[in-house]
Amino acid sequence: MGIKFDTYSYRARVLPVYLTLAPVVLLLAAVVPEGLKLPIGGAAALVFAPISFFLGQVGADFGKRLEKSLWTNWGGPPTTRFLRQGNREFNEVTRDRVHAKLRQLGLHVPTREEQEHDQTAADTHYQSCTEDLIRRTRDAKKFPLVFKGLTEYGFRRNLLGLKGFGVFLNLVGVAGSAWATYTAWNATTEPPAVSLVAGLISAGLLLAWLVWVTDRTVKLSADRYARFLLEAALEQE
Repeated sequence: MGIKFDTYSYRARVLPVYLTLAPVVLLLAAVVPEGLKLPIGGAAALVFAPISFFLGQVGADFGKRLEKSLWTNWGGPPTTRFLRQGNREFNEVTRDRVHAKLRQLGLHVPTREEQEHDQTAADTHYQSCTEDLIRRTRDAKKFPLVFKGLTEYGFRRNLLGLKGFGVFLNLVGVAGSAWATYTAWNATTEPPAVSLVAGLISAGLLLAWLVWVTDRTVKLSADRYARFLLEAALEQE
């Protein structure tokens, strides 16, 4: 029986690991450029599925391991924060409508007094509401924005979980490509295009890891997903 990959697993779990390992492939291309001409396409196709499945599990584990600490730094999971009475990150009028809809669905939404009396218990109810909404919005075709937000958040969160590896491997890639370029250029009169390009790509990826893969960019996508998910509550029957 074959292994089936869903869109979320590939985009949010597998791609972050592939991006992390990209400098290794680039370095090999820079050091052994003739390897690019080897007939390995068939072999690569045979191993792609199981490797992708394995990498998907690795990417998910690193991201999930990071999630709780992110939520602590943010003051709680995004949906929990937005559902709290008095929260100013989410439109108050929209939140009241979402609260009313959740109550219509049979879920308990704490009042302001209940929240002030026991914040922990209130957050538990908000998290329960979130879990119910997640179950109700699993259909990607019916709730495309929710799926898009979830995928984007998973991708960025898992990238952040792999950031240490990504930065290290790109540093190695830049250094290795630079050395390959230097030695090849001394041996020939023509610039070694493959190693030059590999080094530039690795340098660009390193910059992206350092500047873009941050808590802030993950929070932006997490908050966006939370808004899509809570707004989807208004479409429930």
